[in-house]
Amino acid sequence: MLTVALCFLGLLLLILLGFPIFVAICLVGGVATVASGDSLMLVVTNIFGGIDSFSLMAIPLFILAGYVMTECDITERLVELSDALVGRFRGSLGHVNILSSMFFASIQGSGVATTAAIGPIMIPAMIKQGYGKDYAVALTASAAVIGPIIPPSIAMIMFSYYTGLSVAKLFLGGLIPGILVGLGLMVVNAVYCRIRGYDAVPRAHGGAKFILRAIVRSLGGLMIPLIIVVGIAGGVFTPTESGAAAVIYGLVYGLISRRFKLRRLPAVLIGAANTTAAVMIVLAVSKVFANVMVRAQFQRIVVEEIVGGIGNPWLATLAIMAFLIFLGTFLDPTVLITMFATTVSAVGASLGFDPVHYAVLMAITMLTGALTPPVGSMLFVSCSIAGLPIERSLRALLPFFAVLLVVTVLVLSIPQLVLFAANWAG
Repeated sequence: MLTVALCFLGLLLLILLGFPIFVAICLVGGVATVASGDSLMLVVTNIFGGIDSFSLMAIPLFILAGYVMTECDITERLVELSDALVGRFRGSLGHVNILSSMFFASIQGSGVATTAAIGPIMIPAMIKQGYGKDYAVALTASAAVIGPIIPPSIAMIMFSYYTGLSVAKLFLGGLIPGILVGLGLMVVNAVYCRIRGYDAVPRAHGGAKFILRAIVRSLGGLMIPLIIVVGIAGGVFTPTESGAAAVIYGLVYGLISRRFKLRRLPAVLIGAANTTAAVMIVLAVSKVFANVMVRAQFQRIVVEEIVGGIGNPWLATLAIMAFLIFLGTFLDPTVLITMFATTVSAVGASLGFDPVHYAVLMAITMLTGALTPPVGSMLFVSCSIAGLPIERSLRALLPFFAVLLVVTVLVLSIPQLVLFAANWAG
């Protein structure tokens, strides 16, 4: 117990001192490994083993597919489609922001990538239309959280790697909760816009013809989520193969439509490699920390001391969720998953929950940390785009954060919200 406490305290201290997260994890894990009497060679072995998995190949493939489609200007077309579908309603730009994020998330399963793609388009447009900077930032960051929930999802790939659960089931299991988050954000946006007086006069649109034109123009990009979901549900692709298929489709589509220039290929590959490296280096060094936790019997401590002390499965789960949300204020969701996926999976099994249901529930819970300062990655990117200090966005963020909390409680209470779609994978 003392080893576990010292490791977490050391990790939080290094992060608060400004160390990069991967450096903090590696230092704490390395020192704990050596202090226990093992060689530094074990640290090196664990770092290599942390990413030595075929299933993790899906991560760079989906990231590359997203970069390819972004190069094809699909982001602007998805915004245009969203505008055609919901632009006529009160709070239209907010609705367009949310729906655009949902569409883009179905191409690339990264919340930060969604923020970086949609934010530069929607945040300035919302500010110009009269929305407050704080509101535009809060809405954009909240909508981006949908990215790692609905398929394809880098978070679900990581959960599968650490728990051995089916990636396909986790992908599809996040589909309905992700849609619920989007709908919940739209409800809050509609209410908020009435309170603040945003978009008081709905904009005129061209009706069915305008919508049909927008669908046709964005059809090339919308084919990727169709390939992924139908391919996985139909047993045509494994998740890793669906990532490769998405890359191939994106390149073929871009070349045929002449929107993708071959001279841009090196820049696309470098961009995708940089993003992949940022994810993979955390996965690699987290294996060192995870090994320390295993040897310190952290999983047994949680199951026997914490969960056993509470007794009730639902209350125990709510306590774990509250603990993870608290840690999310200091740790990125990627780090939370690498550290706790195995443990929470074991806890869910001991409490009698379906493993896929519990994994998706915990993944969504961990992803709420992407909205909470000081390490809220999606909030940080959104504030950077708007040039707004993070602390000025917090008040506007609270109602959207509440949506995520409500959805997690619903997912806990109604397992079929996850299992209905997850069972499509067979």
